[in-house]
This record gives sequence, structure tokens and C-alpha cells, in this order.
Amino acid sequence: MFRLAILALCLVLWVFPAKADAIADFYRGKDVTLVVATPPGGPYDICARLLARHLGLHIPGDPSIVVENMGGAAGMLAANYLYNRAPQDGTVLGNLHNALVLAKATGRLKVDVDPAKFNWIGNMTRETGDVIVSAKSPVKTIADAKTHPVIMGAESPLALGGIYPQVMNAVLGTKFKVVMGYDGHAGIEHALDSGEVEGMAGDSWLHGQGRQYEWYKAGTIRILVQIGSRADDLPNVPLLTDLAANDSDREILELFSSPYAIGKPTAVGPGVPADRVAALRAAYMETMADPAFVADAKQLGILIAPVSGPELGDLVKRLSTLPDALLVRAKAITAQ
Repeated sequence: MFRLAILALCLVLWVFPAKADAIADFYRGKDVTLVVATPPGGPYDICARLLARHLGLHIPGDPSIVVENMGGAAGMLAANYLYNRAPQDGTVLGNLHNALVLAKATGRLKVDVDPAKFNWIGNMTRETGDVIVSAKSPVKTIADAKTHPVIMGAESPLALGGIYPQVMNAVLGTKFKVVMGYDGHAGIEHALDSGEVEGMAGDSWLHGQGRQYEWYKAGTIRILVQIGSRADDLPNVPLLTDLAANDSDREILELFSSPYAIGKPTAVGPGVPADRVAALRAAYMETMADPAFVADAKQLGILIAPVSGPELGDLVKRLSTLPDALLVRAKAITAQ
């Protein structure tokens, strides 16, 4: 019996290092591509480049991480590539758009992608979104936006900047008018800066950093609403869900606030082998705890409160199986 136990122990010690070595052997000397679902310069790009600077150090084999921007179709272009065309071997990761699951739930997803089938690697943090207007606008509160039209810039009807004005118009009675076709958040910010539009929605509030923060501190913009998680430095700005007049409205606003629970998510395709998915998930969470990464994030104003891959996957699956009545109302709102 003793000899059998020793033999079994030796077998375990041989098998598990062999698996770890196989992962390291696979990644050693490789470039891993991190696809970003937006153009350069916006919050998704900032978070992706932050991750790329540190993640490779925690993946067995120490591969290099190369960022590739693949903006288009409100993030659907990158999602479609990762799901259907990218190598399914763990060498291509994606920082996908947080509206991907909402787009699927509301029937606005026009590509052959099932968000629940992605292998979700993790999310840096539960976020805060915002709805802003220029200080030159006569609109100072959501109550004002119910009586005065506000021209908002957005990438497309699928982007959060296009979705939130529709939601607030339908649920809260605001009069936002959306101009589509801008090239990412940077393009909308330029239009806002030049006076081409009055406001924008769906950006991520970077605590203490970023162009919007600088505008806010300078008094150039007003923040009408925050979405998702409350920001400590916006104590007097109402949360979107708190503006609901009844339980039904609160449920629909909670659904549309869900992208900020998904945050800036990282995933790999549905066909990536389980052992590489597990290795990437472990590397991701190790990165989130790395003091150098945390310090780098702090300099960028990004609060790190990570969500693990399995937890993120469970959230996506739950959002993919919501009650029909809620989905019917959500689809009606986004179809307007």
C-alpha cells in the first residue's frame, strides 16, 4: 500500500507540472494579441493598454501582449472577430464592449455571437458611467431635460451613447436628440468641445483622471446622471436607477445599467482549450493583485475591484436569461 501511495503521489507531481509546462511551452516566445472593441484614445483603449503592460508577466511563458484596435459597429466587429474568426488557441484575447450582452438581450445584436459562450477571463472593476452636457447648455438637471431638447453625440444606436438617451426618453420623459456616426468617445468629445453637440452619454467616469474629469473640474461640463456604481467624487449626482418612478421602471433601468457591472471585460473565443482558459484566468487575477499594475491603474484614475472570469461568466448567463416581459419592454425602447 505504501508503495502504491508513493507511486500515486509521483504520478500527481508529474502530471500537474507537465500541464503547467505545456502552457508555458505554448506561450513562450509568442505575441498574444489583445483586441480592443473601440478606436484608440477612449476608456476601453486605456484599460486595454494598462492590461497589456502587465498581463504577459503573469502568463506562463511570459508572452508579449500586443494591442490591436478593432473599432466598428459599436464593438460588434471585435466581438464577431473573436467569436468566429480569431484563432481559438488562446493567442487572441478581446477587451469587448460592455454593451454586448445588453445588445443581445434587446435583440439589437446583428452578428452570429452568443455572449454566454465566450470564455470570460475577467473584469477590472464595476464601473460608473455618466451622462454629461456642456455648461453652455441651459439644461442643468434631468428635470430640465424633460422640457428642453438636448443634442447628444453617439457612435451608433447600439453604442451606450445611443442607448441611454433612448432609455431616459422612454422611462423618464426626457427630450434627448441623438446625432449618430461619431468615431468613438474621442470623436464625440471633440464634437462636444467644438459645440457641435451639447452632450454625450455612456462614457466611463475615470476617478480623478481623463478629459471629462478635467472638464468637470474646470466647470466646462455638468454631469446629469451617474450609471452603475456610485462614484465617491460625485456625491450630488443622482444614480439612474434612483430616478425610477416605480418598480417596473427600476427593473428596466437596472437592466440598462448592467454594462457597468460588466465593466471593461476580457474574453477569449468559445473554442479555446479549457486548460489555457484556466491559465489566462489565473494570470488575469494575479495581474489585478500585482502592486505595479495597481499603481499604474491609480495613475490613470482606474479603480481596481476585479471580477473573476467565472463570476463574470455567471453574470453574462443570467443577463442572457431574463424574463420575457422585461425583454419585450427593453426591445421596444431600443427600437424607437
